Amino acid sequence: MEPDRRSILKSIAAVSAGIVFPVAISGCRVDDFGPAEPVELISWVVIMPNNTVRIRIPQSDIGQGVMTTLSQVLAEELDLDWSLVRPEFFDPLTNLKRNNVYVYTCTESSWSADRLFDPMRMAGAQIRHMLLAAASRRIGVPVADLRTENSSILSTGGGRQSYAEVALEASRLTPPDPATVKLKDAVDYRLIGKPITRLDLTAKTMGAIEYGIDVELPGMLYAAVRQSPVYGGRLVSWDEAAISGLPGVIKVVRIAGGPSGLNGPIADGGEDYPMDDAVAVVADSFWRARKALLALPIQWEEGQFATASSPSIMADLTRRVGQSQPVVREAGAFADAIGRAHKVIEADYSYPFMDAMPLEPLNCTAWLQPDGLQVWASTQFAQDAHRLAALTAGLPPEKVRFNLPYTGGGFGRRCQNEYVSQGVQIASAVPGRPIKLIWTREEMMARGYPPPITISRFKAGLDEKGKVIAWFNRVVSGTAPDQSYGPARLPHYVSNLRIEYARIKTPQPFGWMRGVAFTQHVWMNQGFQDELAVAAGRDPLELYFELLDESTVPAGLENRDVAVSRIRHMRAVLKRVTEIAGWGEPLAKGRGRGVSVSDFSYWVTYRTGTAASVVDVTLDGKGGLRVDRVVVVLNCGRILNPEVVRGQVEGSIFWALTTALYGKITLENGRVLERNFQDHDVARLATACRNIRIELVESEDHPAGVGEDAVPIVMTAMLNAIYAAGGPRIRSLPLSEQDLSFRATDTAGNVST
Repeated sequence: MEPDRRSILKSIAAVSAGIVFPVAISGCRVDDFGPAEPVELISWVVIMPNNTVRIRIPQSDIGQGVMTTLSQVLAEELDLDWSLVRPEFFDPLTNLKRNNVYVYTCTESSWSADRLFDPMRMAGAQIRHMLLAAASRRIGVPVADLRTENSSILSTGGGRQSYAEVALEASRLTPPDPATVKLKDAVDYRLIGKPITRLDLTAKTMGAIEYGIDVELPGMLYAAVRQSPVYGGRLVSWDEAAISGLPGVIKVVRIAGGPSGLNGPIADGGEDYPMDDAVAVVADSFWRARKALLALPIQWEEGQFATASSPSIMADLTRRVGQSQPVVREAGAFADAIGRAHKVIEADYSYPFMDAMPLEPLNCTAWLQPDGLQVWASTQFAQDAHRLAALTAGLPPEKVRFNLPYTGGGFGRRCQNEYVSQGVQIASAVPGRPIKLIWTREEMMARGYPPPITISRFKAGLDEKGKVIAWFNRVVSGTAPDQSYGPARLPHYVSNLRIEYARIKTPQPFGWMRGVAFTQHVWMNQGFQDELAVAAGRDPLELYFELLDESTVPAGLENRDVAVSRIRHMRAVLKRVTEIAGWGEPLAKGRGRGVSVSDFSYWVTYRTGTAASVVDVTLDGKGGLRVDRVVVVLNCGRILNPEVVRGQVEGSIFWALTTALYGKITLENGRVLERNFQDHDVARLATACRNIRIELVESEDHPAGVGEDAVPIVMTAMLNAIYAAGGPRIRSLPLSEQDLSFRATDTAGNVST
């Protein structure tokens, strides 16, 4: 019997009133409790009486498949029977009490494999040693005469013991010192690197996965929320009497502005961009709550951004990019080099506000009872959501239980947890009843956390042979943490280089979005690089290889070996992707081919995947665009599951198409104009490329990120391909606002730029 999540939630809720935490081991199902008790081993696994094994996954599954891939890692070292693996999400309270036993719990930056590969392998190996030691004591056979296989311990004499039989005795043993534990050799892997079917695939295909928005509890109430229409606005008053006669309305709740999460030592470099005041209406159904909220008269003090608009912000950025800004990277003597250049090329690129648009609306279910608070929410950062819930409720952390369900898309938007704070504030105002807060799509897009609006000014010099001898880039962007790595972490070394970077305050708070700063800056950097190739009359690929030359890396550079390795990885995937794509083969009129290569090297020692892409497009000359083919070659280190990796790359490709074609959020009088999918399109099956080839590089390097790697390179290759096909040079997004007609030609047949 395998009850679904909804049934489990109902079972938990049905336990006698006042007991908030009826299940001691987070996520265990009621049918697993038999004559014997489940046994937990060093926090990472719970061995059930029926020999199934619950593996604790300290990440959110937002579609990237970590419930499968991370289970493969631990199950490999523990020699589990894969059919008996039952992953479950970790419990943030347990992690807090045990001093961050789960190592890394924020789902961001494609860090799941990077941060957890070693810890989960070691946990599996330690538990395996403990089980062997317990089995040895139980039957009086030396450990040397025992081995593990498919969740069982076998002796040379033919005896077999299941893990469940020895689990309790094993739990009483001290885990072995990691220094004494030998991990498996890669040649012996039977799970890591294998194309195992995702554990959630069938349930998702059948629509049976339960997300945060699906939580149902007895006596549940519902809430709809509205925040200031202008970022930074303050709530003044509302007229509750105007909706007092509407059916089902329970209460109007004032929500105080405050922290949104992602701050402090829990996340690397996390920063809190606070949420604003809000008003929520609680009713006996969501639609009644929403209807009442729409009818509720509310007065706001709109604040300093009441007249802000995207054009005025871009005008300010343009003014500032004409002024000197702080230098973040410099080499040689740019001014001298540009003065002696044979040809000088200049261009400005710009990137608008954008929205992550995860499919599942933001939601939070909170239930305040006399003994504590229980919360359910789809989030990318459950640990911080637990912290924020306790802070908001004014409760000690041990009085708060946070339940992490599956998440219907995140893309960075769910790193912030302001909706958790809102849900808890509402539950505190209506104690004793579970309350589900749901944001409408309109509210989500009006109150997003976008990456920064950006303008990037370039100036470069070429010598007589078309070689780049000087490179200048000045970037000014909106509200964000320091993202100077976007323009400054170039893999190549131009001898005379100067990069400046600055930020200004803009209305929206900052949020991470898939591809982070590399999404805008790889396209800008390599779009301009493509311009240099055209100006020099050179093949863009030839220029790529000339720039990616390890001999140009300064001899005395700190961590020079890392810089050289970056270049070698890029050259390898670039060479392979252009071989597959047939780079250099002639194309018919109106067809174009673009190329890009990059990694996600945020800092010198950051482990990162490296990817290259070639994109073919066709222009009809009248504004029509078709993406004919996308080829991606990816080196992400050791591959945990090739099919999951391919799925991630495919998702990145479609994300890149949407970003390039439609990505834009517009402010007018401090308000977001795009409020739903009728205002902001996405790439659909009818317009998406169907000819996709993905090749994964076999590697023994440490696993690196996958989920974001293909976004900037596919977007860059596509935009450069448009120019190669006879279209315009794309220096601003989205494409839907560009005239994609063929460029004009003079009487000699020369194409104007």
